[in-house]
Amino acid sequence: MEKKKTGASYIYMVIAGVGIFLLAFGLLEYILFVGNVNTPGFFLTFIGFIILVHYIYYLEKKNGMSNKVIWIKSGMLILSLLTIGYLFY
Repeated sequence: MEKKKTGASYIYMVIAGVGIFLLAFGLLEYILFVGNVNTPGFFLTFIGFIILVHYIYYLEKKNGMSNKVIWIKSGMLILSLLTIGYLFY
């Protein structure tokens, strides 16, 4: 039995993207607040962020999202993080 694709999976993808962006923004705020990226808390947060992003992309691929959509989304995330990181510093 074939499942019909609905717009709900794209809505969840957008919500996950916003969540990743907010988490990355919180990580940048942490860097500004602490001022030292050599703390164990920064490394744990950064590793957790990378694991979370990888897991969300894995779930999107398993859900049937095309690689093109996933790469576009990750490119937009990287570009927005670089832009915001540049504006902070």
